[in-house]
Amino acid sequence: EDIFFRPMVAIPELPADARFVRALLQSEELLQQQANSVFARCDLNKNGQIERDELQLLCEAMHQRIGLKMLDQIELGRRLGRFDVDFSGGLDSDEFVKLYKNLLQDAVGDVATAAPQLSRRRSRSRPKVTEQSLELPSDPRYIRALLSSEHLLKQQAFGVFVQLDLDGNGQLDRDELFGLCLALHRKLGVKLPDDVAVGLELAKYDEDLSGGLDPNEFVNLYKQILQDSLGSLAQLERPMPAIKAGDEVLAPYLGEDSSRRYHALV
Repeated sequence: EDIFFRPMVAIPELPADARFVRALLQSEELLQQQANSVFARCDLNKNGQIERDELQLLCEAMHQRIGLKMLDQIELGRRLGRFDVDFSGGLDSDEFVKLYKNLLQDAVGDVATAAPQLSRRRSRSRPKVTEQSLELPSDPRYIRALLSSEHLLKQQAFGVFVQLDLDGNGQLDRDELFGLCLALHRKLGVKLPDDVAVGLELAKYDEDLSGGLDPNEFVNLYKQILQDSLGSLAQLERPMPAIKAGDEVLAPYLGEDSSRRYHALV
């Protein structure tokens, strides 16, 4: 008796969390790019179509990655038939984009179009702001999605603003901004500024000279921080060059802080 095993397909192109999904749903260009990458990965027999078995593999991967509800065989057939406009029995790349968008919406729901209301939290104590408590992006793809959509950027920036505005006065002062810088440094590798640099950045974006940043002023600063973080993440992903015997290396390779150079022995 022949037994056929269905291959498990890793789809690294899938979004990593609900925030990235919402970013895709806000940008048709980003959605198209990502759907094309997922299509190429799932088209196992390379016939230019996604068929029922390939669609099932995609849904299983999306279930594991972003919590898409598992579809049974009947629902899979219905979903495929709904988007198979030319009745070919499979989905071409254009038909697949529409299906993929539908699956993403099922996973996280439609993106709200209204800007979030800024609820105020008043507290006499100032709890510590950490990278775990702040809803900060960490995926470079998600950061690029935020930077490509002003609406989505404002939504995310307003959410971070509310978390940082610990005294609930509608402005971020230098101490609150430093909490953001510390969390970004730990999560994204952004260079940690000193108090003077934080004050200079605050003054740069404090258009009404109030001594703090209101939500709209903070959006501009947050955008600049995300742009800077992309460069930091690229540096972290760059592989360390290999060292051969006789190469001249800087002291930090050896755990020192000086700028003396040494010759590698191994």
